[in-house]
Amino acid sequence: PKWLRTSKHWILPRPAMGNATCSFGHARHFFGRVALPRSAWSGHSALLLTGLSLYPSLRVSAPSAAELATSSSEGATASDAPDAPACEACFRKSARVFCGGEHTLLRDPHTLEVYQLGACGLGFDHDYPASGPSAYCRKVPLSGPAQSVFAGYYHNLFKLTGGRCFAYGCGRQAPNDGQLMNGTDAEDTFPTATTTRFAEASVGGHHSVCRTMSGEVWNCGAGWQGQMGDGGLQYKNTAPKRLSGVPRIEKVAGGYYHNAALGEDGEWYAWGCNEQGQLGPRLDGREAQIKSPVRLGDAVPELKGVPISAFDGGYGHSVILLGDGRILTMGNHSEGQRGLDPELDEAPSISEVSGLPGPAEAIAGGNHHTLIVVGGRVFAVGSDEFGQVGGRGEPPEEHDQRRWQPQLVEGLPPDDPVVRVSAGICHSAAQTASGRVFLWGCGSNGQLGDSSLPAGGATREVVLNAIAQQCRAAIGAIADPTPVARI
Repeated sequence: PKWLRTSKHWILPRPAMGNATCSFGHARHFFGRVALPRSAWSGHSALLLTGLSLYPSLRVSAPSAAELATSSSEGATASDAPDAPACEACFRKSARVFCGGEHTLLRDPHTLEVYQLGACGLGFDHDYPASGPSAYCRKVPLSGPAQSVFAGYYHNLFKLTGGRCFAYGCGRQAPNDGQLMNGTDAEDTFPTATTTRFAEASVGGHHSVCRTMSGEVWNCGAGWQGQMGDGGLQYKNTAPKRLSGVPRIEKVAGGYYHNAALGEDGEWYAWGCNEQGQLGPRLDGREAQIKSPVRLGDAVPELKGVPISAFDGGYGHSVILLGDGRILTMGNHSEGQRGLDPELDEAPSISEVSGLPGPAEAIAGGNHHTLIVVGGRVFAVGSDEFGQVGGRGEPPEEHDQRRWQPQLVEGLPPDDPVVRVSAGICHSAAQTASGRVFLWGCGSNGQLGDSSLPAGGATREVVLNAIAQQCRAAIGAIADPTPVARI
């Protein structure tokens, strides 16, 4: 279809749309696939989109439930097109919750404002934490609406609707090794502009992987485990490095020290840490680090030619959602996070998670646990030390906290299917079809939005409006001294 351009708008003529859904090239996770019934076109000759930059391609197709459920942390929303016909279904399905390592980011689907639960930058001092709930509930001071949100272990990246990109974080847990993508190793606990604009990001423990609209991949931050994919193990990398040896990339993913990317050729490529076999078996004297990208199908013969819908990683394991809904895992199994008995002396290099009631629809990898959505319900395996698997709160110490057989998470609404999950170090999140958000697991860092800071919390609903009000009430409690200068 041809686009018509005015001074401020891009217009798609009516005949190209009909009763279809649209996906804007590599920005499809931002605008999502927007359902436009014929009734919405009555009396209109064109779809008017504002605030959008030109995208390289337009695809017209019907989205599957799995596609909607397994979208990356780059959320889908139509809020960036105020003059376009509003689609309530799009607002409901837009990604709202993103688990960081010990914090949680929440995005309002209407305003695209972002709120943070827990301590990660934003002026928080771990050595002298402020008292009261205001210290653990903040509105992220971005200079515009957040088109895309990428929560990392100790730092976060954002793409705003105008195309500008920002990052903040690091601090005591993870000194800046260049992962903020601003060209320095200075600590920036408030949002600062990145030197490279990106369409999507995968945020690891000490590094960042960013995909541009043109399909290039740029890495920055710690590289001692091969995270840069440049053939070396340089410790700090403040200047982003372009990944070579791969085709045009359509999606990036990864874990704490390892990365994966889907190429336009349909192949997944992997690089980074493989000490625990999270990127395939270490055979024939293979090094513990994969310093340059390799085809995942070459590293793992069981995956050669097998359609992969999604990839996610934890600290030392990987979770793979196949096109037929099966779940495969690789790497560490010591906490049951692979759905294998942790007492196994020799675990298979790759294995299928058994005991699920049907094909999976979405996945998320936490540090030592895994979340799987089947039929709108959430099942989990792995460490339940803080209740991050079962949703029942912190279990008694005398109980084995390793859950290797899939557990149905308790406390989620049975009549509102879960469409999206996210996992942090020791906490978990779910978003339902109606847009409700639930959190469970470790809450001692404020990541559950519970001001009592429980070591382990049962599944609880978090209401965005209430969080926004709480953050507004706390304004000025701890403020960025020069927010305007920084952003």
